[in-house]
Amino acid sequence: MEWRRIGEAPCFDPAEGVHLRLLASGERTTLVRFDIEPGAAVPLHSHPHEQAGVCVEGGGVLTSGGRSIDVEAGVAWVIPGEEEHGFRAGVEGAVIYEAFSPPREDYVRAAGQRGSSP
Repeated sequence: MEWRRIGEAPCFDPAEGVHLRLLASGERTTLVRFDIEPGAAVPLHSHPHEQAGVCVEGGGVLTSGGRSIDVEAGVAWVIPGEEEHGFRAGVEGAVIYEAFSPPREDYVRAAGQRGSSP
């Protein structure tokens, strides 16, 4: 078993104002926490990984497959692999947990290269 505390998880910034903590990554799944500053955005992009997420604080607008939804704490979603998607945080920012399958080896590499940050 591998484990870590959220505050000690390796962190990197995939976009300006977007902080990603790598919580766990195994043979089939990667789990991350995004802390997104007010108004910050994850630009539209796609990747082969299916991702399931839930907003636990704040909110914003999630766009996926050409459709946008308002996200607030308690809203969950699944985005198929290869579907173009992005997110813009609202005025309170957002805290989001997401799981990816297959694992996000790019996140594992990026977190390992940059290590932990406050």
